[in-house]
Amino acid sequence: MLTATDSARRPPLSQLLQQRAALLTNLPLTTEQLAELFGYLAPRLALQGCDHTLGHTRCFAAAHGLRFEALRQFLGRHGGTCDCAVLTAVEARYAAIL
Repeated sequence: MLTATDSARRPPLSQLLQQRAALLTNLPLTTEQLAELFGYLAPRLALQGCDHTLGHTRCFAAAHGLRFEALRQFLGRHGGTCDCAVLTAVEARYAAIL
């Protein structure tokens, strides 16, 4: 059960909805595809590590018919400058809407 203190710390629903809308603006893939990208990267990076490129992301984009350059720019704006950063920075930022 939430206490009055818990409720006071939570942002209003309208603010949460505005934040969600801002995250969805200019998304070059669907939220489902974004979740799939995270799921695609995790096992590959666990096995191979990160080579500090977007090589796995590029392969995912090609396999899903996505424009890589638009995806690269989007990920870069959110801290995803290599495959492991996509999993850490971008996934953390978008976890709430997936």
